Amino acid sequence: MIIIDANRILSSIDSRIYGQFIEHLGKCIYGGIWVGENSKISNIKGFRKDVVEYVKAIKPAIVRWPGGNFASGYHFIDGIGPRNKRPIKLDLAWNEYESNNFGTDEFIEWIRLIGSQPYIVVNAGNGSPEEAAHWVEYTNRIDGTYYADLRRKYGHKEPYNVKLWGIGNELYGEWQIGFCVDGRECARRTIEFANEMKKVDGSIELVGVGTDFNQRWNYDMVRYAGKYIDYLSIHTYVYERNYLDLVSCTELFEKRILKTFFTIEEARRDGKIDRNIRIAYDEWNVWYPDAKPPEHTQITSLKDAIFTALVLNVFEKYSEMVAIANFAQTVNVLPLILTKDDGSILLSPQYFVFKLYVQHGSKLIYSIVDGEAYFSRKFGKWLNFIDVSASISEDRNKIYIHLVNRNPVEAYSCRINVRGFIPKIVKHSYITSENLDDKNTWKDPDKIFIVERKPKKWRGEITIPSKSVNLLTLLS
Repeated sequence: MIIIDANRILSSIDSRIYGQFIEHLGKCIYGGIWVGENSKISNIKGFRKDVVEYVKAIKPAIVRWPGGNFASGYHFIDGIGPRNKRPIKLDLAWNEYESNNFGTDEFIEWIRLIGSQPYIVVNAGNGSPEEAAHWVEYTNRIDGTYYADLRRKYGHKEPYNVKLWGIGNELYGEWQIGFCVDGRECARRTIEFANEMKKVDGSIELVGVGTDFNQRWNYDMVRYAGKYIDYLSIHTYVYERNYLDLVSCTELFEKRILKTFFTIEEARRDGKIDRNIRIAYDEWNVWYPDAKPPEHTQITSLKDAIFTALVLNVFEKYSEMVAIANFAQTVNVLPLILTKDDGSILLSPQYFVFKLYVQHGSKLIYSIVDGEAYFSRKFGKWLNFIDVSASISEDRNKIYIHLVNRNPVEAYSCRINVRGFIPKIVKHSYITSENLDDKNTWKDPDKIFIVERKPKKWRGEITIPSKSVNLLTLLS
């Protein structure tokens, strides 16, 4: 039995939780998003056309760029102006050569092609607050100042109005260029950057560096820099050999969200910070051992699609705490979409999950499951095989139910009791396959896809296939 109550609104759902992340790493940018105007591969002003179309189809509300670790050594000035005059630099983060053919102007143009909004991470590693402020000036000021006029000189008259900015990436890690020794040092650095960036444009929103494993760091970041930031970022990658352990990792995400949220609230209280600070889960995914440098490529399977859907359910359920989430990454690196230089393209099962989940309501509504469960040895608790998240449209004409069946063998006939809403028609879309390890490959690219059942009259019951990700759309 599943109960959905349309009258019990729990929170708003920020569409940015279905966001994406692209980085100058492997073939994410070069060969994935950007192929150049002279490429034999079909392109729009150098942007690979099929990638534009497929990313546009999953409607990411926001895309994070240029990193990631890459951001900690990136200087935006290298990536503007005529491309044939841009310097080739050594990227210290990944020890690769960077052509700078894809810079700020290209990123913004690509963002507009896919119908999204930009989220730029400034260099808080070996960069300076002054450089970050110049970047904001380049993107957001109208004219009359040096960097705004530079943008106009390079053919972009109107400002880009980039509203969301991250101050650094994973500055707690020694793998990061210019890392900080503790949260208080990072807070001080964050204040210095925020102060100058906000003087250029006071309307921007800022993301500070948090961590999913060190709450002392998070406390110090908010306690001392909380007056300057709007969000605190955390990152999580998982790898589990056992299927039930993998799909139990919703518990890991829930625990990290709750711990971070309560730490934020404690630090806000102690620091007398009256502004709301929410979580930006701006990197997350599965990461398999075979996804190694320099390309970090993996081809994921049905079980990873189920994991992905379960995490998105968590973000929906905790949407009051989580405002932003960015899947890492969109193309070729731990990807949703894989490309080859011969022009071929491959969509992973995870890609189709996003295609289901971008269909959602603006308000999270109450939902609960009473059904079969299994015991997670990894987390020491019972978890339902069926996981549910429900939302309703602003006009209350549609309810979207995201249902995931973790059971690897059993299908379920689910009785759904909908309160405060009279459904007339149901549309059922889902992803499944014969085996958990089934995947789309270059030899068999259409093994897994979205199955669309014909709309039918609502009778209060639906069959959910085993090991599946489902979207039920109820129409009044």
